[in-house]
Amino acid sequence: MMKAVMNTRVAALALAATALTTAPALADHGKRSGVTVSVSTNGGVSVHKTRYNDRYYGRDYRHDYRRDVNEYGQTRQEVRRLKRTAIRACRRAIRSEADYLGFYDVDFDDGRRAWQIGPRGFEVRFNEVEFENRRGEIERPVTCIVRRGDRVKQIHGIPRGGKRDYRNHRHNW
Repeated sequence: MMKAVMNTRVAALALAATALTTAPALADHGKRSGVTVSVSTNGGVSVHKTRYNDRYYGRDYRHDYRRDVNEYGQTRQEVRRLKRTAIRACRRAIRSEADYLGFYDVDFDDGRRAWQIGPRGFEVRFNEVEFENRRGEIERPVTCIVRRGDRVKQIHGIPRGGKRDYRNHRHNW
């Protein structure tokens, strides 16, 4: 009698062991799987497979809102807002410098690029900027480096000339 009980327990354990070793193979790692393995104390083993809605399959809502971030931890919307602020600061600084140097009008064409070089720093390049003075127009590419969101640190490409001499140039950026 004792041997019959032990043989059924060993058989149930062997069946449960095969089910438990195959369950990880059925499941997708990192995602919610639809396989449930249950072993009862009287030797019964059952495997249930359920189907989940594919729209919510594998979602982790604790971290879902920060999925699309850059290396500085910013979302696309935050980068777009910072980039827009940096471009406006560059245009304002270029106009200010050009006005000080004696140019009457500054026109920015549509060609511009902005690269993020820090958490709140950008390098902005305007492909064609037209500077107008009394002698005519000068087209130049202008590069501007912005730090801390809206503080312009360097401007390269503004032609020196106009009604003031370059030796009297002030650095207001």
